[in-house]
Amino acid sequence: MVGAEGRTTLIGREETHGRPYPTLLERLAFLVAIIGAVMVGQWMWIESDWSTLALWPTTVCGLPLATLIVAEMLAKIIQRIHISSE
Repeated sequence: MVGAEGRTTLIGREETHGRPYPTLLERLAFLVAIIGAVMVGQWMWIESDWSTLALWPTTVCGLPLATLIVAEMLAKIIQRIHISSE
């Protein structure tokens, strides 16, 4: 929309630009979660005494789900730190 003062938002609100979001740090945390999942997976298959019947579902379903949960938790912590330090 173009108003009398120039371009505006759809509902005419004032927007301010803050600090840049730490996207690189959030991606690094996701990479750490993936590396941790690989290490846990190696431990499960090599050093644990789990049966094969338990290892396959845990590797295929549990480990990716746990990785995403850990990555989301780390991202929420980074977001909380970013918001509270303003």
